[in-house]
Amino acid sequence: MDNTESVDAQSLAERVGVCMMDKSPVIHHWGVELLTIEPGSVTMRMTIREDMANLHRQCHGGVLFTMADACFGFASNSYNERTVAASCDIRFLKPAEIDDVITAHSVEVWKRGRSGLYDVTLTNQDGEKIAIIRA
Repeated sequence: MDNTESVDAQSLAERVGVCMMDKSPVIHHWGVELLTIEPGSVTMRMTIREDMANLHRQCHGGVLFTMADACFGFASNSYNERTVAASCDIRFLKPAEIDDVITAHSVEVWKRGRSGLYDVTLTNQDGEKIAIIRA
């Protein structure tokens, strides 16, 4: 791939990111921000609010899964080819607390056609790993 193709791929990924943000009500409801997008890689951020807490007053696992799934979805669709998850596996490593700022970073591990494998790591504001998802 020459430099022109790289720039075009980056420009396409950015346009896809804007479009996906505009059409994703869950992302807006939970205040998820798209920080960076590149072909096959995305970084997002979200602050844990009280309405995201479970009965233990920690972030509900479903909220973390949804954030990780969104991050994966943006990365896998960054080529402007419609993709969805065939499976996802999440490992919760540490609870996220109310007021934590969670960053999700998705990276493409492997891709062939419309199939791919992505790893997403969620960390808190102190850089501690909260969860890891493979999709």
